[in-house]
Amino acid sequence: MLHDHSLDRLFRPASVAVIGASPKPGNPRNSLMRVLIKHGFEGRIYPVTPTHGEVEGLTAYRSLAEVPEVPDVALIITPAATVPALIDECGAKGTRNAIVFSAGFEESSEGQALAVQLAEAARRHGVTVIGPNCQGLWSVRQRAMLTYSPAALNLDHARHAPIAIVSQSGALAGALCGSLHRSGLGCSYMVSVGNESVFDALDALEWLVEQDDVRVVALYLEGLQGGARILRIAERARQQGVRIVVLKAGRSELGQQTTASHTGKIASAHAVYADVLAQAGVVFLNNLAELLWAVEVLAFMPLPRTSGDAQGGVSMLSSSGGAAALLADHSSEQGVPMAHFSPATAERLQALLPQFARKENPIDLTGQINSVKNLFRDTATAVAGDPRTEALVVQHANSGRKYLQEDGEVYKQLAAELPVIVSFVGDTLPGATRESFRAAGVLLSPEPAATMSALSMLYRLRAGQALAPPAAHELPARRAAPRDWPSMMAFCEDAGATPAPWRILAPGERAAQACADLRCPLVVKVLPDDAEHKSELGLVKLRVGSPQEVDTIAADFRARMGKPGAGILVQEMAGEGVEVVVSFLRQTDFGPIMSIGSGGVAIELYRDIAHLALPASPQQVHSAIARLKLATLLKGFRGRPAADVEALVRAAVRLGDLFLACPDLNELELNPVFVHAQGGGLHVVDALAVAAA
Repeated sequence: MLHDHSLDRLFRPASVAVIGASPKPGNPRNSLMRVLIKHGFEGRIYPVTPTHGEVEGLTAYRSLAEVPEVPDVALIITPAATVPALIDECGAKGTRNAIVFSAGFEESSEGQALAVQLAEAARRHGVTVIGPNCQGLWSVRQRAMLTYSPAALNLDHARHAPIAIVSQSGALAGALCGSLHRSGLGCSYMVSVGNESVFDALDALEWLVEQDDVRVVALYLEGLQGGARILRIAERARQQGVRIVVLKAGRSELGQQTTASHTGKIASAHAVYADVLAQAGVVFLNNLAELLWAVEVLAFMPLPRTSGDAQGGVSMLSSSGGAAALLADHSSEQGVPMAHFSPATAERLQALLPQFARKENPIDLTGQINSVKNLFRDTATAVAGDPRTEALVVQHANSGRKYLQEDGEVYKQLAAELPVIVSFVGDTLPGATRESFRAAGVLLSPEPAATMSALSMLYRLRAGQALAPPAAHELPARRAAPRDWPSMMAFCEDAGATPAPWRILAPGERAAQACADLRCPLVVKVLPDDAEHKSELGLVKLRVGSPQEVDTIAADFRARMGKPGAGILVQEMAGEGVEVVVSFLRQTDFGPIMSIGSGGVAIELYRDIAHLALPASPQQVHSAIARLKLATLLKGFRGRPAADVEALVRAAVRLGDLFLACPDLNELELNPVFVHAQGGGLHVVDALAVAAA
């Protein structure tokens, strides 16, 4: 971010200059003026245009220099070629904030030079520039609607709510804010960052998490530069009680780097975003409907209370057995834990419920809700009092509105102790009703899947709150990247990733002498520098039983490669263990990352991989592994012993530190790493390093 002053005047200006203002209705240059006036901006507005003496009843000025004060913000909507000079004028005037709505910069080849000039002018004068090619910002409490967006122009009243939107798409930003207002929610801020020539989405996020009228920030992203900053910002957000959710476009694109190893194939952009944001404690979303639901849920709902009991979770009661079954299904799909009632609660339910009702979680109250008075409220009160209940769901089928009217006050009272969701099937509740329950901390959900989606987000946030920030530790001294097999193996040894015993068989050498200290069976293969895809080319032989076989295979490999002088790698078989891949990439939106997961030949088939921004802590590596199918294998599967997970975690963390210490190392992949039984450590079998030329 290229400003050295507070952003408060950008979001809370006392005066605004509209450079390029026009009196012509329907023109965006006129809409900027009309939006400001319509929403009651209380500061001074200065139209700047050389062709008109007045715009929307306000005196216009021929240039920014003629404006009688130093405006806090300049809104610039003029041809792209004029913008760099106008940023210089802002600097000369003393205006330190500008929003550039004009298009014709990075999005076109001829405009890229203008974008560079704009950024240079901003840097010279210390001007914060949002845009270009953006739809500005909304600062609702300040009534500073610095936008020409139709969503703001068509809105009668901007409603203030603790929800902020940051978007790399201007049209989507306006659409989201419009939807939030139509639903009766509203927002506190909207920031459309446009091309991000100077100021980007994370700059906006960093300011927003410090504001007292923000509870949740929703980001729509297409990509980030310097994305690792989000880990630090998210840690600050947790301290401030601010929730962050992200929707990223590009899920359907491969988004994979073209590399010689598996690493570039498995580290798709979308997967990296999902995992690194989880590492940051951010909720990653899949679509716009989910984003709109997320901000409604997270703007006012508390996190599930912590029972401290392995049998704790959500307690559910339903008037429909079918709806109860759907709740249970969605609970499993979304990873939401269900409570197992304590003996005291089970006994109380026996007394409360009809004999034929289901008394386990989820409870089926049956049609007796129509004949047993207060059955909903009494059962809800009973299960809410169970110490294992972390959140409560009341599911209606028919007549949901009727029962909500009868029992709603009880649910509001229970919401003072834990999250309460009242779930319906098809009922649409009036906006005033939804607002009343929201104010009390009760979520009215349209159907069972949405109910469990809400709880999944709350549980993910609770898990994020429990993440300890990585302890600061000193990285190793800078070192050169490994560029051959011996230096690669020394690198692994330094990290505690012990290489399987090996020798390089030179031309003319006999395996009986050169490999005398290796125990059969052996693996014979070509070195990575000679052939990157050894297995696919048939240049790997396993379970070689004698030195004589090694000599024959080595001669064959040299002949097939047409490299009679090639060294041939001979290794001991690694023995029993779980196959793992540990790899590293430098060039991602988050900078250097680690990828860890199920290794071996099935890596691309299963894609059981988690990604972490570096440096990574042991806790983060443990958490990443726990999300994978690999975790089941490491715990011991079908009678196999539990693997030495601690050795794997230590080696992964150390490898990440060493990777950071080698700035000219672009890529590193260890695959497979055999993780042996507890106490047995691990062995690296194959490795590939890609260093800068």
